[in-house]
Formats: sequence, structure tokens, C-alpha cells
Amino acid sequence: MFKELYDKLEAEVSGNIALSHVTEVSNHHRIQASPGIRDACVYAVEEFKRYGIDAGLVSYPANGEDYDWSSLRFKEWNCRDAWLKLVEPEEKYIARFAEEKNHVIQRSISTEGVVEAEVVVPEKKGEEPKDYDSIEVEGKIVLTRGDVHRVHELAVVERGALGLIFDGMFVRPPNLLEGELDNALKYTSFWWNPGDQLGYGWVVTPRTGKELRKMISEKKTVKVKGKVDAELYNGYLDNTVATIPGETEEEVIVIAHICHPQPSANDNASGVGAAMEAARAIHRLIQEEELEKPHRTIRFTLVPEMTGTYSYLVDREGDIPSMVAALNLDMVGEDQDKTGSVLTIHRTPDSLPSYVNAVIEAIFEEAQKEMSAFGSEPNIATFRHTVEKFSPGSDHYIYSDPSVGVPCPMMIQWPDKFYHTSFDTIDKVSPHSLAKVATIAATYAYFLANVGEEEAPWIASQVISREKRKIIKLVQDTVDKVAKADMDPKKVDENRDWLREKLEYDVEVAAEAMRSIKHIAPESDEVIGPLIGELMTYADEEYNHAVKIFEELAAKQGITDLPDYEPEEKEEIEGADKVPEKLFRGPLSMRPWLAKLSKEDREAFRDMKKKHDIEHGGPATQALYWTDGSKSIKEISKLVELETGSTNLEYLVEYYSFLVKMGLIELRDR
Repeated sequence: MFKELYDKLEAEVSGNIALSHVTEVSNHHRIQASPGIRDACVYAVEEFKRYGIDAGLVSYPANGEDYDWSSLRFKEWNCRDAWLKLVEPEEKYIARFAEEKNHVIQRSISTEGVVEAEVVVPEKKGEEPKDYDSIEVEGKIVLTRGDVHRVHELAVVERGALGLIFDGMFVRPPNLLEGELDNALKYTSFWWNPGDQLGYGWVVTPRTGKELRKMISEKKTVKVKGKVDAELYNGYLDNTVATIPGETEEEVIVIAHICHPQPSANDNASGVGAAMEAARAIHRLIQEEELEKPHRTIRFTLVPEMTGTYSYLVDREGDIPSMVAALNLDMVGEDQDKTGSVLTIHRTPDSLPSYVNAVIEAIFEEAQKEMSAFGSEPNIATFRHTVEKFSPGSDHYIYSDPSVGVPCPMMIQWPDKFYHTSFDTIDKVSPHSLAKVATIAATYAYFLANVGEEEAPWIASQVISREKRKIIKLVQDTVDKVAKADMDPKKVDENRDWLREKLEYDVEVAAEAMRSIKHIAPESDEVIGPLIGELMTYADEEYNHAVKIFEELAAKQGITDLPDYEPEEKEEIEGADKVPEKLFRGPLSMRPWLAKLSKEDREAFRDMKKKHDIEHGGPATQALYWTDGSKSIKEISKLVELETGSTNLEYLVEYYSFLVKMGLIELRDR
């Protein structure tokens, strides 16, 4: 269906042209709302225009006061210089912004001239009040590996420290081991909220941090002097928007965030380079009449991550219904041999099922046909690849929020050993990866810009065939689980019940994905209806097949009866039957709203996350996706479990209660 299109685009796309953009963009220090990111955006605008593509800079006031849905537009920041020098017990520079932009905690404010002070180390990370019981930090510089906002609050705001030195680094076995990046700097930033007491800090390598800690542990007095010359001010948040016009008001959007410190080559200058090359290739083929003008407009947005997308969508809120699909390119250019990464497609969430998942997966499979086995057609990829369920963390999760409703898969290379470090440099970028992703993105965008009634049967067949594969995999995994476990009849019954519940859920999600085809092919009911019925029958047959295997496995162990057990009644959690209703659109940008709470409530929220071992959002993102004003928290929790494989009802009940305090949610009785 798209093979001819893919081949044309593959022949036109150049990984080296994309790499040239990555090189140029990575030379800019691209902190959100800063002169550096503006320069990068202007470069992209000029390059689009040089290709003959309509493009412009779209700017929004960045004043630390205005909100786009739940997202705060923070102030513009500019850092002119920063340095830090060890002066006792020896003398040497340990941080210089002119040398490496990650040597400063981003969004630091200026020091009062040159500061000189003793360096002290709190217990553990300095994230708990008790970590300061044995040291005096007033008038001193605190060395920490902890969350810099938390340490700033406890050490600087509450205890009078002058500033921070951060020496932390990621550890992600087996991709990244302890000590492997001891000479790198971790991208570290303040994210200020209105009313915050502002501060400053420097970043040193883990190796330097270990040297300082060793001196301090040996009871040596460690002193530093340094300076930060930076300011926060009312300025602008900038997006680059490029347009390949179509015949209608509908549109397909390709997103890549353009922000992060210099160099941040893979994250995400690579996404920018791939998007720009995808746009160039499409435009060139249209100009050469190899491709027709698209039916729908194709837009490319290069944005400060999250904030730029929030601003863009709020600015064009009336146009959102015309956005039929999107694709997010984030960290796509990795040299897999160097970074240890896997090129991954993340589907849309189950709360926004869509045919676009099947489309991009089909294109992705075509991209994998690079080499031939002996005597066969090309069917072997030279790169690592996978398709995974939805994961948040980038701009796609704003588009794919059901309250926004624009289905947006993401392409990403993960894990990347050098993610958010000063070692994310241009030598880690592969022209082959860039070309591959640019071709996939261009094919996806142009194909969906033209798709309609004629393509609906093919898309429907792609959706159902892929959903059948998921059903087979689910049944296989469940049978394996039962086969490996002790043959306890009660456990078998639990797996049997869970399989039935999960199949019913998956079929309904698949049916909604099928129905989504009507957004681009309104007359496709006759195609969709029978296929949904076919999928339901298929799921029933696979379930019955699994139950038969359960019985055969049990019989081999002398168990002839697998009765239906009544499920154990779980203790009711107060508030779980309440129905939450969102008072905001899009996903929740939590930080500024948490800051609005009292200190007591902020501490309680933090303690709640620690109690439930929630490192980031936990089940919250998917839970809020399912929050449509019709479901109880208990029902939402079950949907999250069916989607992700885990949930935490007690946490969600407490989480929603905090959102009520923030004025973001209303809870009502059924």
C-alpha cells in the first residue's frame, strides 16, 4: 500500500544531510526559553526556507506567570559565564561554563560577585532534614548528588547555604555501570516556580566529586571560589513551525523537541535533523512531481520539549479537531554500537486507541528489510528494533492525552548510555539511523496526509492482524505462566479469570482502534464491523484453547477438577468509589501546582510517593488519561492494571485527593 512511496522517499533521504543539521543544532546551548534555543530555531527556519518550505518562528511570552493548560511558561534565562575553582587544599578549576555548558546548574541566577566558601557534604543525598543534623551549612557550599530543587530548599532556603555543587550521575545496569561516566557531566537544572527563592549552583564530574568527598572525609578543609553570571527575565518561548500545505484544513504533525544543553546531539538534535530531512525529502519529491500535493497539510514543529507543545496546542486549540495524527521523534539518531540503544516505536495509550499504530508498525517492518538471508527476499535488519506499549516522557504524551485526542506514536532510541550527559556528542550519531528514521517519518506523514476510503480496508486488515498477534502472545504467556507454576487449582482459576478479563479488555481496545479509522474514512463501517466481530470470535477461540491446555496440564498432575473459585474480597479503600473529573485539558504538568500547596502538604505528597515507592509518576499518567468523569478511581485503577500490568489503588486514591487540594480535580459520588 505504501511500498512505492517508501522506496521513493528512501532514495531521496540523506542521512548525511540530516547529520549536518544535527551538527549545527548541537552547537547551540538550547535551554528552553533562552537566546541559544532561539538561535537554533532561527537556523531551522532559515534552512526550511532555503529548501523552499514555508516556515517561521512562533514566539510566546515567557514570564513565569502564564499557563498553557496546566503548564507554566517559565521565564527566559541567559547564562553569560560561570566558573568554579578549588582553592584549598589545592588550587585548580573544577567547572567552567566556557569549556562545557553542563558545568552550571541550568537556570541558576548570578552570584553576588565572586563567592568563596567552604564545601560541606550532608548525610546521604541531602534530601531529608535529618541529613543536616551533623553539619553546619550556613554560608557554605553544599556538595550533593541529590535532587537539586530539594537540596536547594533544605540547604539554601531553610539553612542559609550559599549554593550547590552537584556531582551525580546515572547508573542503569547493564547499559550503564557505576563509574563508567565518571568524567562526564550530568545535565542538571532548576525549574523555578512563582515565588521561589532563587539560587545557583555548579556541576562537576563524578570523578571531581569523589576527590572533593575524599578530602572532606579526611577532615581536610575544602574551599572553593566561583562566579555565575546569569539572569532570568521576561522573554519568549520559541517554536519553529514548517508547513507543507495540503488541499484541506486537516493536518498531520511531526514533532521533535529542539531543546537541551549544548551539545545534546542525540537528545534531541537528532530528532530535529531527522524531521528536517523528512520535510526536505517530501517537499523535493512534490516539487519534482514524483509525489502529488498532499490532501492534508503536513506540519513540522521543532519545540522546547513539552512546554513548546503545550503553547502550540493552546494557541491553536480551535484547530485540534483537524489534527488527524502526529508522530514524535525523540533521540532517534543513535549509533547503536556506541550507545547500546534500540530503535523503538511506542504506541498510543490504550485510552486513545488508534489505527496509526498499525500504520507506523507496518512502515517500521518495511524499514527492517535491509539484507537477505541465503536465497530469500530482504528480511533482515542491521539495527536493533522493537515495538512497545505507550510510555510517557516526551511531547507525544500531550498529543495522545485523550482530552487532546491526537494519536501520536513516538520513535526513540533507548537506552542511550550518554543520555542527559555532556558525552551526548556528535560522534555518537549515526547517519544510517537518521536516514532510517527520516524515511519512516516521511512515509508515515505523507501516507496519512493522503489516506482515505480507498486505504481503509488495508488499514483495517493491518489493525486486526496485529491485534490477533497480541492475543496469541497473551495466551502463550499465560499458558507458560501456568505451566511453570505449581499446579494449584486456585491459582489456575485466577489465571483463567485474568485471561478472560484481559482478552475482553484487549478486544475492546482493538475495536476502538478499528473504529478510529472512521476519522479518515467515514464510510468504512461495512469494513470495520465484520472485522470487529471476527476478532471477538478469535479471542473466544483462543481463550477456550488456553483453558483446554490448563485442564490438560492439571490432569498430568492428577488434578481432574478445576472449579470456579469466588475471588477473595479485598479490603475496601475509602474514597475508591469516588468519581474524579479533570478541570484541565491535556496531561498534568505537576511541578508548579505542587508548589502552590502548603509546605506541610508538599511534604505529605513527597512522603506518600516514598511510601508507595513511586519514583516518577507511577500509574498517574495513565490514570489521568482514563479520567473522563464517568469512572470511579477503583475502575480507573483496574484499567491501568489491564493496560500496564500493575497499579496501586491506595496510591491513586491519595493522589487524587492531592489534586483536589491543587484545584485540578473534583471528586463526586457516583
